[in-house]
Amino acid sequence: MKRFFSPDNYFWKCFDKLADVLILSLLWFICSLPVVTVGAASAALYDAAVHTVLRNEPDLFTRFFRTFRGEFKAATLAWLIWGAALFSAFAGHNMAVNAAADDPRWSLLAAVYLVVMALPAGVLSWLFPLLSRYEFTFAQLNLTALRFWIAHLPSTAAMALLLALCAGLSVRLLFPVCFAPCLLALADSFFVERAFKKHTPEQEAEEPGTDGGGEA
Repeated sequence: MKRFFSPDNYFWKCFDKLADVLILSLLWFICSLPVVTVGAASAALYDAAVHTVLRNEPDLFTRFFRTFRGEFKAATLAWLIWGAALFSAFAGHNMAVNAAADDPRWSLLAAVYLVVMALPAGVLSWLFPLLSRYEFTFAQLNLTALRFWIAHLPSTAAMALLLALCAGLSVRLLFPVCFAPCLLALADSFFVERAFKKHTPEQEAEEPGTDGGGEA
């Protein structure tokens, strides 16, 4: 019985991880409610998920809100630009799909909008992890995200699909928002951290946040 209640017990370790996933997902949701803050919340989520859930570092709340405040300006501006592009393409796609019900020729335009959506969705998937890890000027941030979009196209496609899946489930069922945001960040980290390691000197990769230049 004593062994069961030990903090080193595998069951309690899993429970702690699950609790962290739920807490971070809800933090992201609450901080994203104004909509314009989605970018800052996403950068904070990625940073906290990687460091506290994957690397077992302490101070989940401190880390989340430190990144949220520190990257608020750049993340918000980037989100307003790329988020607007994404939602515009999404609205165009839905309009074309609805029109295609009466005229099949609209199906081609619907497919074009679907392809166009891949650009902002892919850029956003790289942008917030980059912002949470390195220091950039705003121009460097966007250019680096575009370079990663192109240089790691299979990873970009996978992350964009995961984003669409999580967003679709959360909108339709709502309850996935309690865990999907953090799980998405953790899934993205499989692709992102591998790319970061490839483009970052070994010493800097071991000490996140010391890059300062954002060179990829």
